[in-house]
Amino acid sequence: MDKLQVIQAAEEKGGKNRREAIEKLMIYARKRGCNIEAGGGRIGGINFRYGGIGYAIMDLSTEGDVKLYAQPHPNKTAPESLSGRINKFLEDNEDLELKSHPINCHGLLTKKVEDIPRKALIDFLDLALDAIKDAYYKE
Repeated sequence: MDKLQVIQAAEEKGGKNRREAIEKLMIYARKRGCNIEAGGGRIGGINFRYGGIGYAIMDLSTEGDVKLYAQPHPNKTAPESLSGRINKFLEDNEDLELKSHPINCHGLLTKKVEDIPRKALIDFLDLALDAIKDAYYKE
């Protein structure tokens, strides 16, 4: 599936609001320097990554599920400065309710992407990008 097919499938499964929510997040994340990739798997989705090695930030499925990452690299334990910062943000943000908290690697939100205020997801993207830059790119 390519990106267009993913957002079309999202609209078929969840309506215009789901498609719009995903598209607006894709546009914002791209402006912030994220790589936006079509995810594989049965249901398809969009993966938000950052940097040369593709640090994971967020995944959105065509079913509307939102997965947030506190460990952006699968083979590296995230420094506490990064994962702690992300978990604290999620703990304090009532619009981003996790199915289980805290998250060590990644966690799913309880609501669908179209039911979550866009500002909350944008604030998470901004925080995650800043935390990744601070942890992995500043020396």
